[in-house]
Amino acid sequence: MSDNNEPLLSSDELSAIQDMVDSGEFEQEPLNINLEAEAYSIARNEENLGVSYGALTQINERFHRFFRTRMLTELDYNPRLSVASPQLMKYSEYIRNVASPCSINVVELDPLKGEALIVIHPQVVFSCLDNWYGGKARALVVGDERGFTANESAIIDRLCELMFKSTKEAWSPYVELGVDLVNRDINPLFANIAGDEESVVVNRFIVRLRDEETEPYIDIVYTYQSLNLQRDLLGSRIQTQEADKKWLGRLNASISEVDFNIFVSGGSVELSVEQLMNLKVGEVLSFDPPDVAEINVNDFPLYHANVGEAGKKVAVQILDNVLEEDE
Repeated sequence: MSDNNEPLLSSDELSAIQDMVDSGEFEQEPLNINLEAEAYSIARNEENLGVSYGALTQINERFHRFFRTRMLTELDYNPRLSVASPQLMKYSEYIRNVASPCSINVVELDPLKGEALIVIHPQVVFSCLDNWYGGKARALVVGDERGFTANESAIIDRLCELMFKSTKEAWSPYVELGVDLVNRDINPLFANIAGDEESVVVNRFIVRLRDEETEPYIDIVYTYQSLNLQRDLLGSRIQTQEADKKWLGRLNASISEVDFNIFVSGGSVELSVEQLMNLKVGEVLSFDPPDVAEINVNDFPLYHANVGEAGKKVAVQILDNVLEEDE
């Protein structure tokens, strides 16, 4: 329609167009006919991590810190370990790409539903063992059918113990987690924590070796369903950060009201016990004062200052911080 509400085409023009269509002279195909369209249900569940992604990222960062510390103190090994980023994928896609032989550990994480996987790449085991006996972390090529020796199995037991403790501490801001080993194998096909088309969340911590072509890893794998059931729990920590800031502000306000004593030292004199016992009333002690005075707070030296007057009162002017000078 035009601005004055008059039709764009007259009745004669519309009739001419209709005659052309009926006679077949108008051969142009109409638009938007026979288009392909994908059916979409508004009730279907779109799988995504949502707020859980931020929580899992924090959990991975905490696990990375705790696990590296334990590796250094208890196995005397400081690996170049990267922080994992949560990745959502189908279980069949993940499990068919797991290296063999691997240490496949099926665990229960109470109160999370179902089971989880802790997968240790064989090169991680070999590197820990080499380092334990004084060697250097290096890549070792082995056959797919090769199992782990007794010494390597002992290393796996120790690694799992450290990982279980680190996992508990990593989850502690959200929930008190219980970790129980259900089964251990070297064949990924025997680890059935989910169906092939079910989604899992893979957290891969890559260990960097001198051989850049080899990228051993440690995977922590959760089922998507188990995390989805705990999404409110995982989101609660992020939601309470604002409350933590308010609490911190109240704490700072309370601490600022605490009283303390300041002592200004303008110099010192060294005396023997005999000289001190022989002092008499009216006797004058001479000493060379330092260039600046020292301010002590609760007997702890904090500042250097000049002593002077402000109005009719003795005052000090702070010059610098003693702690900064020590650095």
